[in-house]
Amino acid sequence: MANPQLSHMPSGDFSIARKVMDDAVAFHLANGGPTVARQHVEQLANELKFYSDINEAYLDAMARIAEAERTGRQPSRRAQTGPNGKAQPAQKGVLPPKLASGRAMFMWRILQQEGLIDDDYQPVGLSRTMSALLANDMITRLSTETERLLGIDDKWKPFEQLWDRSNMKADYNHAMSLAKTRPFLGRLNRLLAGI
Repeated sequence: MANPQLSHMPSGDFSIARKVMDDAVAFHLANGGPTVARQHVEQLANELKFYSDINEAYLDAMARIAEAERTGRQPSRRAQTGPNGKAQPAQKGVLPPKLASGRAMFMWRILQQEGLIDDDYQPVGLSRTMSALLANDMITRLSTETERLLGIDDKWKPFEQLWDRSNMKADYNHAMSLAKTRPFLGRLNRLLAGI
């Protein structure tokens, strides 16, 4: 099978591979941080390997991510330890890696459009119990089948960190006894169906 001619940008401009890498780095640094950006650049490099300049584009993208880490332009996603030894909440608008995947970002956008989540990924007008229902629904949709089968139950940690809350499991358990739970879960299911 002959190699097809791949399209390139006009002379002097960036190639398609470089443009995609640059856009991915900018997006993921702003919406997930260096760790998430690095994961997506690795994946992109593998998917765009048929472009002749992908190695150079990859190295430049990784250098931009390293520079962002070094200069601190994007805060770390990990909870910092405070003077009392307790984990401090993540900075508003900085998503933990589990909540920054492509599927998660699609869910966040839908929830933002519906007015349930603000631009910093914080609940809007939702009680603690309804926020816990939202968190459970999202993480269930984001978890792999293996995670579900193994019963990996650190699902509350990313949301507790992002929303600066504790005991979300108790909030969820309480929500299960409320009359407003079923209609809210129905609304979430309609919004996030198929994700």
